[in-house]
Amino acid sequence: MGDLTTLETIHRMYMSIVALVFNLMLCVMYRMVDSHEKDRNRSFGALAFVVLFGNALTILTTYIRRADSVTLPPMIVYLTYLLQCLSNIYVCSFFSQYIESYFHKDGEKLNPIQRFNRILLIVATILLAVLYIYKLPSFDASHESAAVEPWVRYIFGYALELYYILYSIIYFIRFRNRLNKRAVLTAVWGIIVTIGGIMAQLAFSSILVNYVGATLGLFLFYFGVETPDYRKLRQTMEELREARIAADRANHSKSEFLANMSHEIRTPINAVLGMNEMILRESDNEKITSYARNVESSGRNLLSIINDILDFSKIEAGHMEILENNYKLSKLLNDLNSMIRFRAEKKGLEFDIFVDRELPEDMYGDEVRIRQIVTNLLTNSVKYTREGNVSLTVEGYRKADLAGDETIELEDDEILLTFAVSDTGIGIRDEDKEKLFSQFERVDMDQTRTIEGTGLGLAITYDLTVMMGGRIDLVSSYGVGSTFTVKLPQKVIGDNPIGDYSVEIPEARETESYKESFTAPEARILVVDDTALNLLVFKELLKKTQVQIDTARSAGEAIRLTMGTVYDVIFMDQRMPHTDGIQAMNMIREQHGGSNRETPIICLTADAVSGARERYIAAGFVDYLTKPVESEKLEAMLCRYLPETKVIREKADE
Repeated sequence: MGDLTTLETIHRMYMSIVALVFNLMLCVMYRMVDSHEKDRNRSFGALAFVVLFGNALTILTTYIRRADSVTLPPMIVYLTYLLQCLSNIYVCSFFSQYIESYFHKDGEKLNPIQRFNRILLIVATILLAVLYIYKLPSFDASHESAAVEPWVRYIFGYALELYYILYSIIYFIRFRNRLNKRAVLTAVWGIIVTIGGIMAQLAFSSILVNYVGATLGLFLFYFGVETPDYRKLRQTMEELREARIAADRANHSKSEFLANMSHEIRTPINAVLGMNEMILRESDNEKITSYARNVESSGRNLLSIINDILDFSKIEAGHMEILENNYKLSKLLNDLNSMIRFRAEKKGLEFDIFVDRELPEDMYGDEVRIRQIVTNLLTNSVKYTREGNVSLTVEGYRKADLAGDETIELEDDEILLTFAVSDTGIGIRDEDKEKLFSQFERVDMDQTRTIEGTGLGLAITYDLTVMMGGRIDLVSSYGVGSTFTVKLPQKVIGDNPIGDYSVEIPEARETESYKESFTAPEARILVVDDTALNLLVFKELLKKTQVQIDTARSAGEAIRLTMGTVYDVIFMDQRMPHTDGIQAMNMIREQHGGSNRETPIICLTADAVSGARERYIAAGFVDYLTKPVESEKLEAMLCRYLPETKVIREKADE
């Protein structure tokens, strides 16, 4: 530009002058922002003022170097070149720091590359200062002595600027997934116009467009990202992210606590209920068996509380599964009758079941979860009813019967199976109905403080009903009674009606004498558990099956036994000192020439939290049995895995 007139020079600088005005307006706007909002990202303010200073310096130095200006000393002209070069480097460096600020909090420790970039800026400043001082003695009266060396232009003009630009692009691409769509779009356009202006200036040194691009980029960043409302949104999002991380940690801690609680409580319950079952099986003293039945009832109640907590954790973690299969409605009702009638009669309550005789007998659905839902409602009714009666009414409605009044949509082969549980209990106040299905909630504490329960039963009932595509309704009058109605869509797989069910209800019996489901005197199994009492319970539960049982108190002992004896099934406790069940199982599988490398190994554990079964099956166990061990489930599992040739199945009584 050395031969340009003043007007030509101003014309060439027109865009930079306009950019300077807008940049100045932006800096004023930024300074007027509330200090609390302004402090959220100081990197933007630093970049805005560096661009302003660099733009002003470029305009000034370009103007004073015009052809018709007063002749300046060569040392001043050379200094203007160096200062302009240095300001461009600072703009690129502060731009890279601003891109970094998108993804990092203020005060966060710098990584090695970020520290290198800061040091590089300082080194460049020092080198240019040293270069200027070194050149001072060589200046003469001619302007040729003020010419900038090509290597200075390439290193300090091109190389450093391009390095910071490339770093900014790579950094943004690497961490872009941390931003939402608005921030990504704004940042992309801001980077394009900012870097585009700088690149154009490097390519065409005869025009001044680098600060035009930088100023446009600043406006995009300011109105797209740096405005207080969006900064608040980003802060809220960051707080939510931190809250989610904290919640995940808390949920992990809760899961660990539930696992430990499950193990520590279920292990002694296993011994209590197991030994108590031996008393019920072998004692002929009615008084002692009466005591044992009370022990069993209390133990089952305690186990029910633990199961409620674990079921709730499964639902909360999304691990609860609805497993559908064919089932018979009459069997489901018989089970409900057997479980509830004794409890109701023990409190002096009448218990009745009314069933629509036209209901299909054969259906398809999750019988276990339906039983759990209705059992929870019936158990609650019995608990909260002091006198009178509890009743269960079972009806069904076809698609045509609903006439569009029901919110649940049915297929042509489905029926809306309805269970209505009514009682003459304490009832529920209107203001308590909304929170009745909340977690850990107990309503009307004056009336219910002496009644056992976790407050999870109805919450689990509600969640299971929704998971099965149904709904639950409540009608209640305080002090008079309540009716809970559960409606579940179920697939009908047969036209055979259930008929007059009332005459088929069996008499409830207090106890049934135990009868083994099979014998297998030739079968041999190994049970591994570090608790001697658990081993005793296991052996006693299988005593009448005549299965040969070896026991081990540790993984090491189990491994020694499996080296010399062939077992049909191995039950392996998971939590053992020194070597756990998974490690012991893997050692048995890897034994060179071992006798039990293919033997089915079943996980025997008190860990019943959500996902436990899937975790142990994935680890290599063929199946999963929880404590306390129930004799029916234990025998059924053995029948499944023992060689068929060794199992003698007992015939049912005619």
